[in-house]
Amino acid sequence: MKKDTLLAFAVDTPYMGCRNQLLGALDAINKNSKTALPAEKCLLLPSGAETVDDMRESLCYAHFGSYRSFQNEIFALLDARLPQLPAVPRVFITAYNLTESGAADKNADMLCRAVKEYYRRHNLGKIFTVVLISRLHNYKYVDLVNVPKHLLTFYSRIRLLQNKKLRQKTLITVGTVHKFTMAGVLARKAELDEKLKKTPREPVLKQQIAKLRNFTRKSKKVVICLGGRVEGSEIVFNVNYAKSLFEKCVALVRHGYGVAIVNGPRTPNDVTDYLYEAALSAPDIIFQNCKNIAGSDAERKVWRIYSGRHEDDFAKLKKLGNIYPAVLGYGNTLAVHTSDTYSCCETVSAGIPTAISSEGIFIDKSVRADCLNMLQLMTPKYALRFEDFVSLACYMGIEPQHLHPAVLSDLPRVFAEAVRHRITETGRRRIK
Repeated sequence: MKKDTLLAFAVDTPYMGCRNQLLGALDAINKNSKTALPAEKCLLLPSGAETVDDMRESLCYAHFGSYRSFQNEIFALLDARLPQLPAVPRVFITAYNLTESGAADKNADMLCRAVKEYYRRHNLGKIFTVVLISRLHNYKYVDLVNVPKHLLTFYSRIRLLQNKKLRQKTLITVGTVHKFTMAGVLARKAELDEKLKKTPREPVLKQQIAKLRNFTRKSKKVVICLGGRVEGSEIVFNVNYAKSLFEKCVALVRHGYGVAIVNGPRTPNDVTDYLYEAALSAPDIIFQNCKNIAGSDAERKVWRIYSGRHEDDFAKLKKLGNIYPAVLGYGNTLAVHTSDTYSCCETVSAGIPTAISSEGIFIDKSVRADCLNMLQLMTPKYALRFEDFVSLACYMGIEPQHLHPAVLSDLPRVFAEAVRHRITETGRRRIK
């Protein structure tokens, strides 16, 4: 392998939020490298996994009994996967996983440690390590820490002011790194358009395609991308919220809107069932399942995998695939995200009119203040609160095309420039 290319790589993860952050960061760094390698090729899978669907959890230090056993696993992964890359990567990226409560910083630091030790043992030169979307920690083996403003606390700001070394290795951003682009939306829209030209035999799929065709013909549209619960009790995302959300969708439909709702891995199964059943009797409201569907009793015990009353229907609807973000490409469309996620950063940075739904979702501020901080950072400059938009749409006739929010900076580009700058900086910092 060549050693003169600024190539980046990461260890793959089944957590889609973290994975999208990694893909955006990898693409931004590798875009101008001599290899121009697709970001997906730089996500290295652990042994035994052929695709990301084979992974049930991230490869992290907390799951191992000792650092030595964790290091051996990482070394085995790098032995098997690193030679498949066209050049020796100079940058390693990992994502801080907020769901790993109490262990996220240690997991990231030990992963970067293992990668650095592998490079040292195999004489591969320096490796620059990065952690994305992290709280402020004094990492020992990380060279650059991306800390978004919504993860900064009062005390972490004081620490940055007092600690010059920590300040030098910290990149503060508004929002999160992602892989979302308008070009990607339009490409997915073209794929969906081709699927909508077909008339399948299965009644469930036939009805869904008919509703989607109707949605695309609407002059104004709303697309709701659901988040959901987490492992603990700090976020409550339940059927009561789903009922309130659906009432707002019905109100918009009365005023001529088409509504599409998609769930995600964290969306509870009872919420999924409720919204799907409610949408069946609403011609102008679509619900498309995007969770993996349980294929065994063991998978039915995993809350991130769908198991419920509509497994057969969802298996048939899977032929349509994930209609998000394709449904954002039809014009005069509002993207709605729930306040427990960071995905609003994607549509806001693409210039898509965006709203955030928070009413009815309980978030424990003492544990997940980041979600509430994100809501405050985004609204009203970059996005509206969904509850406010519904009122404006129903009583004043406001449409998505009438909104002119500020556009968030191109965070992947900002991130890539920061990495390049710190790597080429001479005399001021030393890569461990």
